[in-house]
Amino acid sequence: MGAGKILIVDDEVDALDNCRRILSRLGYDCLTEHDPVRAVQRIQQERPDLVFTDLRMPGLDGIGVLVEAKRVDSSINVVLLTAYATVQTAVASMRYGALDYVLKPYTSKDLEEVAKRAFEQAGPMHPGADLPKGALPTVAGGKSGIGAILGNSQAIREVKDLIKKVARTDANILIYGESGTGKELAARAIHDESDRTGQPFVPIDCVALPDSLLESELFGHEKGAFSGAHAAKAGLFEVANRGTVFLDEVSGMSQMLQSRLLRVLQERHVRRVGGTRYADIDVRVIAASNCDLEEACRRGEFREDLYYRLNVIPIVLPPLRERDGDVQVLAQEFLARSRGWGSAMPDAEPAFSPSALACLKAHTWPGNIRELQNVMERVAALADGPTIRAEHLSERIRAARPDDSVAEDMASYKQAKQEVVRSFERSFLLDLLKRHDWHMSNAAQEAGVDRKTIERMVKRHGLREP
Repeated sequence: MGAGKILIVDDEVDALDNCRRILSRLGYDCLTEHDPVRAVQRIQQERPDLVFTDLRMPGLDGIGVLVEAKRVDSSINVVLLTAYATVQTAVASMRYGALDYVLKPYTSKDLEEVAKRAFEQAGPMHPGADLPKGALPTVAGGKSGIGAILGNSQAIREVKDLIKKVARTDANILIYGESGTGKELAARAIHDESDRTGQPFVPIDCVALPDSLLESELFGHEKGAFSGAHAAKAGLFEVANRGTVFLDEVSGMSQMLQSRLLRVLQERHVRRVGGTRYADIDVRVIAASNCDLEEACRRGEFREDLYYRLNVIPIVLPPLRERDGDVQVLAQEFLARSRGWGSAMPDAEPAFSPSALACLKAHTWPGNIRELQNVMERVAALADGPTIRAEHLSERIRAARPDDSVAEDMASYKQAKQEVVRSFERSFLLDLLKRHDWHMSNAAQEAGVDRKTIERMVKRHGLREP
């Protein structure tokens, strides 16, 4: 295989290293860069034949890298990598001239096929070229709706139950969660479980684009509205008509755009930049934020009236460290997807040794699900069999494993904590019932719960009326 030059861009170091390993083994000359702004400089200096870039990165996203690469040399092919795929994002990537769009976690075969096509194809697709019929890239599928949210912990089961309840409504939803907790996945599940499934689901990162471009993307523009607007373009609200718009990191919007968004939500129609005509829309809006928008309102950074429009139904996604037992479930699934356990081990199921599992459970996962996914991609590249051992994990992950004494102390602490909580609950319940002469309905009313809850607590603690 010819040694073509490939630049790989990803702000996640583990994912960057994994992609480099795969492509280097295939015989390509691989360069890597974790800073997308520096990546553009290297494209100008080193003129790679092919660029693989992550879609979502701070500072400059994958679309930005794509546009800059095409500006340097339109013959440079660019492939976008992303954890969550939608047809709308795929169309956007192709509109700006991407060769292909690959869903993470990918296999060696996925990268091999797209790299081979990049070096064999006769001529690039230029930005703005008409999309030929059937030209949409093929991305890996998977479960949809609630089934796409993996995990069995109590915390995530409560989220799934809430999603099922609110999906059938048309109320706007605000999803809170740390970076990497799967806010877009939850939004997609809401859309798939709703009556709008089958209609467009259009996500947009509100911090990845400058104000002028974000306004055009959201609301569209007319021909001649600004320099470079050579043709009229429908905004994403029009594209998503009868479907769902997902506004990721909505707190990154400027005050001007917040004002325009509020008007769209109130009046249910949009006006393109530079236009005079209003287009009616029927769109459900799901917004997401990793910061406290209520606090942002108090600081004057976010419009309070917009906050109340968006926060009709709040959903809080728990961080991975609070999802007891889900690390193993997610790691198993990500590993199976990453590895595919292809031709070398077609019948083997991935498994973790006790030491490897202890390391994974002890790590605090500050990057949440996205971090775990990247770790499994690295593990898949290093594994020499179906059983994953501790040495396959990075030193940072191995360092988190508690020794036996710490583990015993933690177990004792948890047991003591449970006993204290149980004792407090029993004392509180006795005192409450005594004040109401064991009249459970009155006791329940004071406690703010229903009578059945009080009855269950009485039974659990083995209490009897004296």
